[in-house]
Amino acid sequence: MSKINKGIVIFIVILILVVVAGLSIKMPVNTSTPAPEAQVSGMAIQFKDGISEPEIKDILQNINMTMNYSMEYDTTSRGERYYIMVDKDNWDIRSELSKGMKEENKDWIIYYPAHVIREGNYYVFAVSEQAIQDEKFLAILDKYDIRVKKSTWCEIRFRLNDGLKYWIPEKDAVRIKNELDQNENIFTVHLDYIYSR
Repeated sequence: MSKINKGIVIFIVILILVVVAGLSIKMPVNTSTPAPEAQVSGMAIQFKDGISEPEIKDILQNINMTMNYSMEYDTTSRGERYYIMVDKDNWDIRSELSKGMKEENKDWIIYYPAHVIREGNYYVFAVSEQAIQDEKFLAILDKYDIRVKKSTWCEIRFRLNDGLKYWIPEKDAVRIKNELDQNENIFTVHLDYIYSR
């Protein structure tokens, strides 16, 4: 073997040993700085049709909120105010609504999975404000004896004792959300996170 070939072989063997040694060495991990905890500044709660402000306050008083909060009753900051409840097995009305929306080129209901709520044996579909005044849409609902209902949205903001806005840890917010989700007058609870860079 020539001198040059011996040198290349020795270089390759040393390189392989360095790579193998590098892969087997564990790098230290910085565990002294934990990841920041997710923070929730409030929540939006969608209540079923016909619930009053005193009833909502009573529901919230029975939940351990862990911090002071302010409530805005019947807020308009959320888009989906109207809804219909359709039996989960009633494909006729769903196909008729879909066909009517295509013919009229209008969005009467919102079909996106994130906007459809399963409530027992029913699907709850958000209805556009435009639809509640549309004669064809209302005629289809009358045919199936379905009424448009209006949900009530409430905004909850967590506050310090002096009234300044504050936040709670995500684990507390999830616990509160799970408790609220058990109430039969509530459709959905959305957590409002504080995002930091």
